[in-house]
Amino acid sequence: MTNTIMMVILAGIVFMSSSCKKDGTTKGSGNPVITGIRAYKASPHDSVLTKANPGDYVVLQGSHLTGITAVYFDGTKAAVNTALGSDVNFPVVIPANIPFATVTNDQLNTIVVTTATGTVTYKFPITAPAPHITAISNEMANAGDVITLSGTGLFALTSVTFPGNIAATTFNGGADGSQAMVTVPAGVTTSGPLVVTTKYGTSTSVKDAVLNDNADVLLNFDDKNGFTPWSALPLVVSSVSNPAIKANRGKFLYWNAKGITAGSYYVGDLATPTDGSQLAYPTTISSSEPAANLAVKFEVNIPVGMSSGEIDFDVNYSHTYAWSPWLINGSTRVTVVTNGWQTITIPLSSFPGISTYNDIKGQPIQLFYVNNGSGITQDVNIGFDNFRIVKIK
Repeated sequence: MTNTIMMVILAGIVFMSSSCKKDGTTKGSGNPVITGIRAYKASPHDSVLTKANPGDYVVLQGSHLTGITAVYFDGTKAAVNTALGSDVNFPVVIPANIPFATVTNDQLNTIVVTTATGTVTYKFPITAPAPHITAISNEMANAGDVITLSGTGLFALTSVTFPGNIAATTFNGGADGSQAMVTVPAGVTTSGPLVVTTKYGTSTSVKDAVLNDNADVLLNFDDKNGFTPWSALPLVVSSVSNPAIKANRGKFLYWNAKGITAGSYYVGDLATPTDGSQLAYPTTISSSEPAANLAVKFEVNIPVGMSSGEIDFDVNYSHTYAWSPWLINGSTRVTVVTNGWQTITIPLSSFPGISTYNDIKGQPIQLFYVNNGSGITQDVNIGFDNFRIVKIK
């Protein structure tokens, strides 16, 4: 009886072993195989993909996909979550930051999958994004200034065109496409957007990224000057030698004060009042225009590091917005240096109590520096110019 039982058990083991050998789809038993790519969400389009874009959520289909350790799209590693996959399907997001400008020919249009048992390369087109410009570092730049364009797809640049159809001769896109550096050519005097062309498309800068927007300037300390100083300081100057601040467009407001200690809630030498009736508020904006569609813009030059205090923008001595870019999330202190003039954008909706353009139009605007009790002793050297209100939507 005992021998009979042992024979039955052995026969079962042999049968199971034979069955496993015949099953070519046993998980993890072979090199990974990719047979196709489908969209993670099929609706409203066909789920089978013949190409995809950076940032798309896709599903790799094939076999032996259990235990994936790495997935690369055009040479860029994707984040993988092995808990989501199976032996025949594996969901993954195509990296949004593929540096197409530096992708080699052998990496281009490839998906490389690695598991514990092997690696497979699958040919599949990843479409490079067309350029998109969301911001210009200095919208009032002069000829010879180097400006930074921010956005996406700013690689493989073939041309950059300024208002007046003036082409730049010196430009360079970043590897990840998030920024491009451009030298402003001579002769750019008119207002308008920038046009960037890359190997993958053409883009015009967005509505609120416009060069030479002089029409919307309400205070420039030159021909539009509603500044009404209470004392000899602060100064309106053409340049500063130490620390060096060269003119952006004509004269500018210069704040200069040493050793402002924490707990200083008013610094008279920096107080900047204006006369609302003398400010050149734009007449092309409807009084009923929602504040959410508008922004206050200006250029600032911070040659020496700022890391404490706040600059209060007051509308008619109320409706205060506190600007302190050196405080991240209101607590983490960093040192800010602009390396030249830089355009700042503050949504008008950030000013409490301002709901439409009519709430600010014709009103005086004041600037004050406050170094509250949680700050540190701070030297202030800042240039301001070209305050304006613009439509951003």
